[in-house]
Formats: sequence, structure tokens, C-alpha cells
Amino acid sequence: MSPIIIYLLRCRVYGVVMDSQVVRDGKLMEIIDEEWRKDKLPMEDIQVPEMELPEPEPDNGPSSETLKEQEAKWMDLALSTLHDQQASSTSH
Repeated sequence: MSPIIIYLLRCRVYGVVMDSQVVRDGKLMEIIDEEWRKDKLPMEDIQVPEMELPEPEPDNGPSSETLKEQEAKWMDLALSTLHDQQASSTSH
């Protein structure tokens, strides 16, 4: 079972409204027993997009950030605007 499905089941079982508010539904809690809780997927069966994985060979020491998060940091710095400004100033 995928982690997303497990999360959705948990949300449904616990009736999550917000992070700070939990409403338990006793009828649905019966579908989760100890055997179900202990069941885990082998790591090779979990498919994760490459951009969501941590960088395999980090240059600046160990990092838990995904490639997608690292790429977003460069966007946060607005470095693309520097390139755009340079291109427009050289064209005048």
C-alpha cells in the first residue's frame, strides 16, 4: 500500500480536520489492527521520483534536502532576474 493511501486512510480513520484537531471515529478504527500496523513495504517497492530524493553526492556535506528543494532555493534568490537585467542592459 502506498504511503499516500496509508496517510489518507489515517486521515479518514482519525477524522483529521486540521493538524491541531482530531476527531476519532470508532467504527473505522476497527479496520486497522496490529498486523496491519506492523506490515511494511520493502524499500525497493517504494517508488519515489528522482527529484524528491536527497542528492546522491552532495558537494557541500550531507544534506537531507531533495533536489527539488535545492533547485527552489536558487529560484528564491531571484538569480534569473540578474541574468534578465544583464541581457537587457547589453542590448541598449
